[in-house]
Amino acid sequence: MGKYVWPCPGYSRISSGYGNRVHPISGKVQFHDGIDLAAASGTPILAFGPGTVTMSGWNGGYGNYISIDHGGGLMSFYGHCSALYVSKGATVKAGQKIAAVGTTGSSTGNHLHFGMHRNGSPVNPQSYVKDSDTTANYTGSGGGSATNTVKAMFTAYYPADNAMEGGFLDAMGSPLDTSKRTCAAPPSVPFGTKVTVQGTGTSLDGVTYTVNDRGSAIQIENGVYHFDLLMRTNEECNNWGVKYGTAIIGGDGASSGSAEESEPQSKPITKVVVKSTTGAAGTRKEDLRQLPSYQQAGIEITIQNNNNQMQNPIVEGDVVWETTRRGSPSSLKFTVVKDEMLNFHEGNPVSFRFNGSDVFYGYVFSKSRSDSLLIDVTCYDQLRYLKNKDTISYENKTYTELLKMLAADYGLTVGTVADTKYKIPQRIEEGTLFDTLGNASDLTLINTGKVFNLYDDFGKLTLKPYEELLLPIYIDEDTAQDYTYTSSIDSDVYNRIKLAYDNGETGEREVHVMNDTASQGRWGVLQYYAKLDSALSTADLQTKAQALLKYFNVIRRELTMKKVFGDIRARAGASVAVGMGLGDINISNYMCIEKAKHTFSHGLYTMDLYLSGIRGEFSA
Repeated sequence: MGKYVWPCPGYSRISSGYGNRVHPISGKVQFHDGIDLAAASGTPILAFGPGTVTMSGWNGGYGNYISIDHGGGLMSFYGHCSALYVSKGATVKAGQKIAAVGTTGSSTGNHLHFGMHRNGSPVNPQSYVKDSDTTANYTGSGGGSATNTVKAMFTAYYPADNAMEGGFLDAMGSPLDTSKRTCAAPPSVPFGTKVTVQGTGTSLDGVTYTVNDRGSAIQIENGVYHFDLLMRTNEECNNWGVKYGTAIIGGDGASSGSAEESEPQSKPITKVVVKSTTGAAGTRKEDLRQLPSYQQAGIEITIQNNNNQMQNPIVEGDVVWETTRRGSPSSLKFTVVKDEMLNFHEGNPVSFRFNGSDVFYGYVFSKSRSDSLLIDVTCYDQLRYLKNKDTISYENKTYTELLKMLAADYGLTVGTVADTKYKIPQRIEEGTLFDTLGNASDLTLINTGKVFNLYDDFGKLTLKPYEELLLPIYIDEDTAQDYTYTSSIDSDVYNRIKLAYDNGETGEREVHVMNDTASQGRWGVLQYYAKLDSALSTADLQTKAQALLKYFNVIRRELTMKKVFGDIRARAGASVAVGMGLGDINISNYMCIEKAKHTFSHGLYTMDLYLSGIRGEFSA
């Protein structure tokens, strides 16, 4: 039994704990004044306890933010929300839905930042509440009966025409009474619980039923609660059929007929609908895409200006091309000599070739100068447009299909994309397109064990599996002028996989655990936890856990190689063969390129490679 309520029901994985940590954006050690609960975008956020809302709105790095004064010097707060459902000054009950999970403010992905203050000083929320403290077992006072709003499917039934008429009993052995508002509910909803119908668009909205029955098909599927409502007449039953809406579980249940709710209830967001669009999307003219290489030796930079003229500027100094494996576009930086003929602007297409081979295709994003003769130019490829923020919903799509959908929405050109196969059931995303695609990539990995690399291949979005990006490039101590090497089990390394699923039929949270005893004996227990949306067989769960264990149960190794002889095939996401003695280990295997910096300098071409053996992408 709980004195308070866990704010994200069904989500218990803490992606970042309370106390000092390395900040995911700044990279500096900073105090973290709460806990981060990893949860899907749109997940309801519940009030930790009864109290008064002291702030509801934007709050700097916290993004959309709510704080609640619970009295006695105790205050809770909730950050990075996608939506806020209560206003400053509102009185809330424990377990009341106050907001939805998002990634607003200084955030790298969808989660709830949940924090607490006692007499103005930060305290660890886990000292007060745990994930088992649900609205159903709330025992606190001062906030009224705890409630929880859930997505629901309501099915009508009536026993009069059943052969068991006169002896048709509920789960407690009592004859069904059609004059009373009773219903059958999933096993996790206790008998006697009040359930109020909402959002069906019928006269039963606002009517409260009491749970007194069960049924084999009455369960929770993909977050939707099934309820069978006992109707008063056979005609009412036939007219109703099946309806979808939301249900308020718990509360005082004062309503016994059609009634207006005292406060408007916000429905949980299940999809994103574009209601209006002003103006047509523009299309950039890009004849540069069809322009062949001059096949000249050395560097070749071409810019298509606003007059559709192809210009080959005089380059002064180094040309630097950089690629990063995840979450960033590739960049091209160079300096050109300004003359009477040169005329180009931000947004103009740019191509870069070396010795006649395609290297980079992108667009001018910035120009700067420190004198009248030289212009410093920074260009990015198509992936730069994945930094756009958006809110989208999709269901039953693979990572591949999602990528194509977003490319079509933003006018991006698609090249070779592999079939990632795994169908993601349903998602509502809010954040950058990089975040959305990154979540799809992670879900694909969790369910298939397959790693895919997204990059721009000379102006075409490309998605390939890791194993197709092994390069015939060999690096050893003699290849590079300098190197640094680190190994760690401090982050993204796990030797226990714990997968959980909420069984709506039994009312139990089923947990399946897979250990690697050998590495636990060396490192201690490093646990990965994930909550599944749908049930799997024991064999499928073991297969998934094995894939995750293989992926995560590897020491994280990082190797930086400086001034390696250049090769334009060596881009982030690809892998190169490494043969080196590094003290604790002799490497003779492939390592993944996390970041590559290529420098073309007065006829000398070298590259700096930042290599890793993270999450099973490399094993020594």
